[in-house]
Amino acid sequence: MSRKPTVYLDTNIMSALYYDGGESAAVARRLATWQWWEQERPFFMVYTSAFAEGELAEGEYRGQKAALALVRRSSYLPGGAAVRECSDSYLAAGVVPATKPGDAAHLAFACVYGMDYLLSWNHSHLSNDETQAKLDEVNKRLGWRSPLLRSPFTIPKLALGQEVRRRA
Repeated sequence: MSRKPTVYLDTNIMSALYYDGGESAAVARRLATWQWWEQERPFFMVYTSAFAEGELAEGEYRGQKAALALVRRSSYLPGGAAVRECSDSYLAAGVVPATKPGDAAHLAFACVYGMDYLLSWNHSHLSNDETQAKLDEVNKRLGWRSPLLRSPFTIPKLALGQEVRRRA
């Protein structure tokens, strides 16, 4: 039996699980995230980072304590020079805007550690086809492996019989 596919969780996955407001799109994200968490997460090896924990700790919001407790029970990928260099490369190449170093950091964690997927609700800068194409181009040039950038809506669902793919 082969290993489970790997997934790196962006900060907004943990915060979506504990969203406590009434905005309808955010409620839909929360429900979809919980559905993925309960039904699909067992099919994956799930990782995050101390960087994500730091982002969750910023400010004050409803659900923060629960989101922090969850992230602290998660498996962390270590930071370091390789993650910083990778992140800097993504910012310099315009994979994500220079004003979004946190998004570049999440991409770097997923790439440096060879994750199969990066799961995020950030459709603006992460889980979209344009970023996927830019990431693939830069990683091909630099010899790094790109994860598939997905949201809980678009990551394959084993419970529905969809095939979970690994990046080559």
